[in-house]
Amino acid sequence: MSDTLSRMASQICCLLTCANEWTTETRTAIHDMIQQRIYLSRRAENSIEFEHEVLKIPLNVGEETSFEIRIINYGEPSHLHFSLGEEIADRVMLLQDKVYVIDEEKIAAIVRLPKSYAGVESGLGEISVSTGYGAVKESFMVEIVPEQGNNKKKKERVEKHVVNQEVKAKVKVKEPKRELKVVTPQKEKLIHHLLVTLVSTALFLFSFSIVNLSFHPFIFAIIASTLFLLIVIYNL
Repeated sequence: MSDTLSRMASQICCLLTCANEWTTETRTAIHDMIQQRIYLSRRAENSIEFEHEVLKIPLNVGEETSFEIRIINYGEPSHLHFSLGEEIADRVMLLQDKVYVIDEEKIAAIVRLPKSYAGVESGLGEISVSTGYGAVKESFMVEIVPEQGNNKKKKERVEKHVVNQEVKAKVKVKEPKRELKVVTPQKEKLIHHLLVTLVSTALFLFSFSIVNLSFHPFIFAIIASTLFLLIVIYNL
């Protein structure tokens, strides 16, 4: 009974530990998510404020990422319209360009840097937000910058791979080549003769035992002489 309770207690502890780790990872992922907050009608009716005047997006060429725009409305329900500046229109895609905000809404955006942009400056562009049927319009800047941490990780992976290859090259031992043994015709003939001799000797011994049991010495002498002559003739 005590063993069962101990096992149950250990399993519960494992479950709690896993749940805690999952919660920590989830919080970290949420914390690391790139987000822009827009405060609507906080200072005055239809006023627009941004948490970041310049939203930096870490991204390397050939990769893509995403960020979230969170709109918090302090006033009456309103329509918001979004538009991209020409500088980033080919790199940023808003999944919604208009939204009706009662209390709070979220919009996702995707940022892509194709490999064709290698050597080109990531650039700086703006996202414009308007409300009140266009009466109020504000903008915040989006800057795409190289992801330094990712480059460092890639460099570490490459260095680790090189070290592993060097270690494998040092540890690896060359296996000796196995030479195939070729049987020459002379050896093959000799082996064949030996086999015939062994078979003849076995027959001789077998005949000897039969003759001894049958008490016919003359027959045994004839068989022995015949086998001996056959062996001598075959090995010539």
